[in-house]
Amino acid sequence: MTLIGKIFTYLILIMSLVFMTVAMTVYATHKNWREVVKGDGAGNQGLEKLIAEQKSIASALQDQNEKLQTKLEQERAARAYAIAALHARTKLQDVELLNLSQANERLVKSEADMKTLLELAETNSKNLKTEVDGLRADIKVAQTDRDSTFKDVVALTDKLQQYKVEQDRLREREQELAKQTARMKRVLTAFGKDEFTPVDGIPPELYARVTAVNDNNMVEISVGSDDGIQKGNTLDVFRGQTYLGRIIIKQTAPDRAVGEIIREYRRGLIKKGDHVSTNLG
Repeated sequence: MTLIGKIFTYLILIMSLVFMTVAMTVYATHKNWREVVKGDGAGNQGLEKLIAEQKSIASALQDQNEKLQTKLEQERAARAYAIAALHARTKLQDVELLNLSQANERLVKSEADMKTLLELAETNSKNLKTEVDGLRADIKVAQTDRDSTFKDVVALTDKLQQYKVEQDRLREREQELAKQTARMKRVLTAFGKDEFTPVDGIPPELYARVTAVNDNNMVEISVGSDDGIQKGNTLDVFRGQTYLGRIIIKQTAPDRAVGEIIREYRRGLIKKGDHVSTNLG
């Protein structure tokens, strides 16, 4: 074999080794893309299943986002309603404050008049004392006048105190009337009425419950004179759809009333918590 033949032989051997190395490298780095996409069946998930799971998660997140958006809109609407209610209440309180301020001004003026009368009475007392010093001969008459003036001062002082007590009572009564007026206005508004709506002959339609029952056929209910209940009104008592009887009102208070069970209408035992229909007769 010549030198050139040997060289070619070595070249062929070297190229064979190179090609074998390249083939082994290609085989080692080869991927089965079908298994990558579909999975290899040995517990490894493919890209197709992972994409489906991600789409499911994205859909759930979208639904959750829509629910949160709906809840947010509801909360915004509720907050707007609450703000409007607060504005209305503020206006009512402003009106009430104005009325109280006017009443207070009248009371302050009355108190100032009483102070003026008291100062006048004290001035008269001083004048009488001076006259007693100058008219010793008429001391008995002066003493009598002084005593009379002192009694007047005491009477005026007592009257001033009475006016202060009456002022406090009138303030409390004014607050009670303002609250009662606000409650009545809410009731009228709830029924679509106002202070000019004629109500003669129209009985109130209210809902109440029995709050107490005693052994003397007497029943207490949760509505009273502030709700339009009057002595002599008759009310029907129910438990669910069962008619239990009828009561007639014997006594009323602002927030409750007491009635007597009418024996002729009794159809069952009336207990605490039963419903009362105020379709009054």
